Amino acid sequence: MKKKLIIQHLKNLFHRLKIHPLTVLYFGFALIGGYLKWYLSALMIVCLHELCHLLMAYYFHFEIEKVEILPFGAYLSLHDFYFHSLMEEICVVLAGPCSHLIIYSMICLCSQGVYRDYLLLMNMCVFGFNLLPIYPMDGYRLINLLLQSLIDLKKAFYFSLKLSVFSFCIFFVFYLRINTIVILGYLFVQQFYLLKFIPEYLRRYYSEIATLKPAKKVKLHHHLSYRRGYHNYYLLDQGIKDEKEMVFIFLKNVKK
Repeated sequence: MKKKLIIQHLKNLFHRLKIHPLTVLYFGFALIGGYLKWYLSALMIVCLHELCHLLMAYYFHFEIEKVEILPFGAYLSLHDFYFHSLMEEICVVLAGPCSHLIIYSMICLCSQGVYRDYLLLMNMCVFGFNLLPIYPMDGYRLINLLLQSLIDLKKAFYFSLKLSVFSFCIFFVFYLRINTIVILGYLFVQQFYLLKFIPEYLRRYYSEIATLKPAKKVKLHHHLSYRRGYHNYYLLDQGIKDEKEMVFIFLKNVKK
């Protein structure tokens, strides 16, 4: 039974696996330029990083939307991310950075000389790059999730957006090079995607409040604020209202 389930997961993953056209182009350039080994080695480190995200997502039964192989790495998209518990989502995010300890050990055991030095450098660079507070990096997601546990859901997203754009601008100024144009271009587009995603997500989340698993912790608010991880109640003029009774007001408050 377990074997059949694993095979089914692999089939589902294969159908959700996408290869970006630029990845094929980069592969061709690396082959012609004679540095295919180095390119594939760096790409493998990023893919192992993403694989750890994927395994943790499978463990917590997230719905896998797609896994896209980009020219400079891979991107895991989860359909129900931000709809599980905060702790599960934090575990999925942290699985990527933690994977670099395993990758480091593998490099030290299985390689040597200049090639090992190159792999160790790439491993360190991928680790550091993913901790940047820029969407869709792990650093951004971790900060966003931590903020969601401390402040209003909507405020957490828009503060994270401002931090992401500010960090991107700094990164752009200091790392604009010929060989970083594709990465910077990708990150630039992602900031606009995040701006569009936030109101869409908030509408979807608020609409599904009634169907979400009830939280054990309770939070009483004196103003319009929603905290994830809590069952929210609101002290208004007409008495105390449950979060399910506030859905229409939340939806009206979403930026259009």
